[in-house]
Amino acid sequence: MNILSLDTSTEILSIALRTEKSYEERLIRGNFTHSEDLLAEIIDILERAGLSLKDLDILIAAKGPGSFTGLRVGIATLKGIRAAGNAKLVTVPTLDAMAESVGQVAEYPILPVIDAKKNRFYYALYAHDMAPIVTVRDSAAENISSEIRDYGKVIVTGVDADKFIAKITDEETRAKFIVDRSCPRNIASSLIRLGMKKLEEDGEDDIGEGPLYVRRSDAEEALLKKMEENNA
Repeated sequence: MNILSLDTSTEILSIALRTEKSYEERLIRGNFTHSEDLLAEIIDILERAGLSLKDLDILIAAKGPGSFTGLRVGIATLKGIRAAGNAKLVTVPTLDAMAESVGQVAEYPILPVIDAKKNRFYYALYAHDMAPIVTVRDSAAENISSEIRDYGKVIVTGVDADKFIAKITDEETRAKFIVDRSCPRNIASSLIRLGMKKLEEDGEDDIGEGPLYVRRSDAEEALLKKMEENNA
């Protein structure tokens, strides 16, 4: 069984290929654009394993939240591969995979964060055993820290963990957070584990299923504002 997983929800690409005989994962940051370079990276990792696109059996993608463009490119690319062959496609919430990649550490809750721009962050909170405590949402860093102050020490993970901590001005509050120093880490292997579990329990994604955005994009907000002005 040949399984390809990828995360395009941030500017960093996590990608992995698991076959019957091999496993390779790559973390790519800098000089990389999802819309221009993703397909080439997929083909490259397949060629090193002696495979082609039609040899893929299962496709797993991070579904968001995160970059609107990155998510669309990642999921659309895998949908194209599925349409051209017989692979099954499964999507996994990005924050789930980020939290799962940390593992059970000292029984502390895990707070994965992604920069949502406009001084806000996408986040969720999980118990050390991955049980959800706070479901995915977006808010300012200070509001997030206030919401979870009763949980004592919390592990902050994700590519934007340091950026999140820098937004917290209160030193006592900041001291409660343990920053995951392995970031940015490749979450593609976590996507495979969670994706295979989802496939077994729920089956593959519906053809119309798309990214998890949490909030509207700037383009959608601008369109709605224009419509409201025209209707005023």
